[in-house]
Amino acid sequence: MTDVSEELSPGRSIRTERLVLRPFTQDELEAIADRADLAQFAQGFPTPEDQDWAHTALDAGSYFFTETMYSMFAVVDAASGQVIGMAGFVGPPIDHELEVVGSVIPGRQNEGYADEVLPYLVELAFQNPQVKAVNASVPWGNEPARKLLLKNGFSECPSDGFEATYVHPRPEMRSSN
Repeated sequence: MTDVSEELSPGRSIRTERLVLRPFTQDELEAIADRADLAQFAQGFPTPEDQDWAHTALDAGSYFFTETMYSMFAVVDAASGQVIGMAGFVGPPIDHELEVVGSVIPGRQNEGYADEVLPYLVELAFQNPQVKAVNASVPWGNEPARKLLLKNGFSECPSDGFEATYVHPRPEMRSSN
């Protein structure tokens, strides 16, 4: 694991074996919204979903999305320095829970990046003692995502929607349930 013992602040990043997760810059956020190509964006980034997120971030006031740990981070290939996706949280804790999300450009999928990043995000979430659980939702039938979440301490929850829902309770809370 990496050192995520302190709350992620502007300019800080999380480094895994092959990746760096860091806050987006204001320029990157605007470029994603405009679907503009920046030198640090890998081919295929941003995706239309990334563009939708950036529009929402800008509409909501971009400070939150570039300056807090409770937003999406740029997933940067450490070897090339290129942004290949996004991973992080949908927003701040709600009812003491965070929702984790992520995506990688199609040309870089199935290379184990999600399995590499997810434990760091869970660890980061639980830095906040008020966070009691981390949630994730994936479309029904997405077996790779299901296996990834179960392997990383999530349990499937009943769900009536279009997605399967998973929860990872704070580790010290598991024994008290």
